[in-house]
Amino acid sequence: MSTPLRIGLVGGGVVGGGVVELISRISSPLATVQTVVVRDASKPRDFALPKGVTLTSDMKAVLEDDSINCVVEVMGGCGVAKDVVLQSLARGKHVVTANKALVATHMPEIEAAARAAPGGAKLAFEAAVCGAIPIINTLQTCYVGDVVTSVQ
Repeated sequence: MSTPLRIGLVGGGVVGGGVVELISRISSPLATVQTVVVRDASKPRDFALPKGVTLTSDMKAVLEDDSINCVVEVMGGCGVAKDVVLQSLARGKHVVTANKALVATHMPEIEAAARAAPGGAKLAFEAAVCGAIPIINTLQTCYVGDVVTSVQ
């Protein structure tokens, strides 16, 4: 990917805080967190927001901001999270989710939305599978000519 990721993070709990801290520590021009959407922006956080990162409870701050090209969904659940993922893909934004319930319950619909996403937007869900062991990408790229019947 040649275009830097400008990330809109949805969810500011333990996982979201870890994502912010990790990306901040790496300090790469290839990926920066722009906005973090949380349920209650007045609630104290267990992580520090880097300078320039916006904290808000308004989902439109991520969905309608054309400068954000990647949405990382770590809020959990299937209601609002599903809407965020589907709307992000429909707007041509890449989506990363660590939401096991969402992937297990709505994967066919989400995959269809990813296939229909404009601009080649990608869906990444490896963080929701196998305890985030990097197996999905390996299966999708390294075993294309094989028939995999199980993973143990």
